[in-house]
Amino acid sequence: MNEQEMAVKLAEVDARSKSNTHRLDEMDEKVDTLNRLATAVEVMATEQRHQTETMAEIKTDVTALGTKVDAIEKKPGKRWDGMVDKFLYGLVGVLAGALGAGLLYLLTVAA
Repeated sequence: MNEQEMAVKLAEVDARSKSNTHRLDEMDEKVDTLNRLATAVEVMATEQRHQTETMAEIKTDVTALGTKVDAIEKKPGKRWDGMVDKFLYGLVGVLAGALGAGLLYLLTVAA
């Protein structure tokens, strides 16, 4: 190989070196972009986990609140049922008393 061929080869190698350097610079930018994207996805996944936990807590709180509301709504009904029971017991007591008094009256009148 003579000097001229070596100079041509050196020029080709130099051109290829510059091309590879340019390609490596582009790849560095792409890798940086990909790293930022991966970091953003990781942050989003963490936030999604946090939101899922928060939603579970909210669901638990709403269920507890629903139970309390049901108890509050049933309270007047329980009072009414209690009043009806007491009225019926009183009515039965009055009827039993009247029946007892009537029987006692009949026994005293017949004697």
